[in-house]
Amino acid sequence: MPVAVGIVAGTAIRGAAATVMMRPVLERHPDAFLITLANFGVTLTMASSQEHIRRDISKSLRERGRARDSPIVLVGHSQGGLAVLRYAIDHPRQVRHVFSIGAPWSGAVSAGHLSRIVRHRLPAIRDMSEGSPFLTALHDDLPVIADRVSNIYSTHELFIRPYVGAHIDVPGVTNTLIATEDELQRHLQQYPELELDDIILGRVNHLSEMHSPDVRSKIWEKVAEIADQMRYGGP
Repeated sequence: MPVAVGIVAGTAIRGAAATVMMRPVLERHPDAFLITLANFGVTLTMASSQEHIRRDISKSLRERGRARDSPIVLVGHSQGGLAVLRYAIDHPRQVRHVFSIGAPWSGAVSAGHLSRIVRHRLPAIRDMSEGSPFLTALHDDLPVIADRVSNIYSTHELFIRPYVGAHIDVPGVTNTLIATEDELQRHLQQYPELELDDIILGRVNHLSEMHSPDVRSKIWEKVAEIADQMRYGGP
């Protein structure tokens, strides 16, 4: 039986919008399922939303005839990337691999501005602000699963300034940058300390990352690798 794949959408991506954005990924795998963030990923803290994610994963697994704690691979886009990283840290025996795609690892500038304006009304947005308690704990805890994390980000992240705020500079994490050849050369000159493990050549903005054939290919190659490991009794 193939390993199940949970895909977690980003802020305010629900309903038809979520289905359209994630369809190219979902259609590739018979046991892929979509999860959207509770309360649109806005009015519930990201820590509190973890319980909703846990329930949605359990429900989706049961619907596919699997035990609720069956092994999974998680893919998260934008805020969903932060959510799956937290889930994987808290459920290391269940989550075999994590893809964070366009996640505001170092915080989103727009989140910081918005949270200062609305103060306590948008706690999840505040959690994505640079230096928030949620992000600080995530940074502290990630090393325990770092070798199971693939991180992909683009030079056109839109909501993350600078775009390297999406780079996860933790030993063991695999970082892939999406950039044109010119952008790649500028990146290597400006950020020589940020080690890259792979490059996807092209121009893809934040909203289009999940539609990139190269991104999807990386996801499904890793899913196949994990499925083989499980089939032959690997870790």
